[in-house]
Amino acid sequence: MPKPVGWSQNFRSDIQGLRGIAVLLVVIYHTGLALPGGYIGVDIFFVISGFVITQLLLREVEATGRISLVSFYSRRIKRILPAVSFAIVGTLLISVFALSPFGEQRQVAETARASTLFAANFYFFLQNSYWALAENPLRHLWSLAVEEQFYLVFPAMILIFLRLKLGLRSLAVVLVLAVVAIGSFFTAYFLSHGNQWTPKPELFAFFGTPWRMWQFLAGTFVAIAPPPKESLRGKSVAICALSVLAIILGAMTFDSYTPFPGSAALVPVVGTSVLIYFGNTQNFVAQAISMRPLVAAGDVSYSWYLWHWPLIVFAHRVFPASETLAPIIAALLALPFAVFSLRVIENPIRYNESIQGDRVVKLGVLCAVAPIIFSFGVQRLAETGLGLTELRNDNSIRTSYADKRQCRIDLAANEPETDCIQNFFGPNAKRVLLVGDSAAGSLSDGLAAATTRLELNFSVFYANSCPFTRKPYEYRENCAENFLQIQEQIRTIDPDVLVIANMSDLFVSEAGLGKTIVDFDGNPARDIKEAIRFWLAGLSARIESESKNRDVLLIQQPPLSAMSEPVLLQRLFDEEISLDNSDTRNMIVAAEADLFKKYANVAVFDPATVLCDGQNCRQTLNGGALYYDGRHLTVKGSLLMVDGIVAKLKSLIERER
Repeated sequence: MPKPVGWSQNFRSDIQGLRGIAVLLVVIYHTGLALPGGYIGVDIFFVISGFVITQLLLREVEATGRISLVSFYSRRIKRILPAVSFAIVGTLLISVFALSPFGEQRQVAETARASTLFAANFYFFLQNSYWALAENPLRHLWSLAVEEQFYLVFPAMILIFLRLKLGLRSLAVVLVLAVVAIGSFFTAYFLSHGNQWTPKPELFAFFGTPWRMWQFLAGTFVAIAPPPKESLRGKSVAICALSVLAIILGAMTFDSYTPFPGSAALVPVVGTSVLIYFGNTQNFVAQAISMRPLVAAGDVSYSWYLWHWPLIVFAHRVFPASETLAPIIAALLALPFAVFSLRVIENPIRYNESIQGDRVVKLGVLCAVAPIIFSFGVQRLAETGLGLTELRNDNSIRTSYADKRQCRIDLAANEPETDCIQNFFGPNAKRVLLVGDSAAGSLSDGLAAATTRLELNFSVFYANSCPFTRKPYEYRENCAENFLQIQEQIRTIDPDVLVIANMSDLFVSEAGLGKTIVDFDGNPARDIKEAIRFWLAGLSARIESESKNRDVLLIQQPPLSAMSEPVLLQRLFDEEISLDNSDTRNMIVAAEADLFKKYANVAVFDPATVLCDGQNCRQTLNGGALYYDGRHLTVKGSLLMVDGIVAKLKSLIERER
């Protein structure tokens, strides 16, 4: 394919090959097929970006003795905005058919506006919604926001150096940039390890541009470094081979528990810096990276990055039972979108010399306004419901016993709601109190029916996203306050049986981007086994505290479901889904059951014994949904639990004391 007019003579095929490696790592990671640490591809992009931009500015200074911010940002507008605008508008349009109008389309519309303004990283940091982080089709644009925010700062820094008559390779400039990079790295390190300098420190480290600055500056240092000496050139093959190996091992061994971007980020950053530095030596490794397939992937890397994740999210949404095939096909289908974007939108605009001055401004305004207009249009369209029925607001499906009585602790008044404390069987009847996070709310119908059958008084109080364990969950707003209110209800009601229900896997495994803090002292787990140990320690401490003078029933998390709000392409998911899809949840419930065997006054009930046949789990029954989302049971699903809950309560109440 001939190079377009305006193509840079400074093109390096090895760097384009590195872009190809980076995008392949990210795409494979997002399919879930392999490479649990493939997210380091983004860090490779950051280093490349720092190198390329610095080289561009250096050439301009060497040619003219100055830099033009107008020219710089004109190039950025032509390079970045048309493709991302096209991808955002396309994602919004597809979301009408592949996402639910009941919340999801509004969320993607809000994300589209933030992404258009290159503020997606701020938006995601401020979100408390798991969906906003984990399943948002525009989630990946946080990295583009970080990159563009770097572009706002770095050229201005270079301009200041020039005004101070400092050469870009001078010792003073190198020292200033080194101080910035070191400060950025160590702040990222401490935040990514959960140090509570700020709320949600890990997400702050992950999304914060200042804490990613050192990765871009690594590329800058390579750009201003002198060429490698002859003595190093002879060793370049071994050094580059080790760098490639380190990147591959990082992609294979890192996962959601790896503190990031901390010291682990040195692997892709240093490895990429080394490969760029020695790329012009034409050693064997550099030649391998410059192979045509990798360069071709690098050519479409920007557009493929923009399109692959939305299509993977849509594939998961429409074909939820296909854990592997659907996302792989979606990632491959993103390639034609990427090629179209590159050839029809990106290159014709990027290399069009007639688009200058006011025309660039008009282009930028158009690329910003179009997605914003489309986002409001999609949001208004979603408000019509698209003729679909919302699971959450169907009283027969979603509105639980606890919700009808407003027993959610952050909605209730300071005094307990009368309807949340039922005394149907008189003051002398034994009392059961259900507490926990949203799992308790969705299970409240089953508990209410079971206690009625056993003639027990029943109360329920729960707090969304705030599990009832040893200490309040600090990553969610108001959990500390809600936790204290639930403890006060326990003291006031003094139940004979305390029932605890938590959505445990959200506090053990990755819930969105970055890790969840699973040690309630604020320490992140290093792997899934340690995460489960942290969870068990917190839960057992709470149960031991509450079970001194009463019995405790632990209702475990239901298996994960593929159920979600209806979309135009799938109105109700009614296939069975494999219990293996709940692998983290399965490990947790097995560990909980094993731990609490030794407690005579603690019983454990697993909803999977009702919902599943040992291998596959029902999503519907007689045409009615048993879940209203991926984790929460409907009223129908909750009522299926009654017999199992009755058996467990009877075993506690009737046991010999």
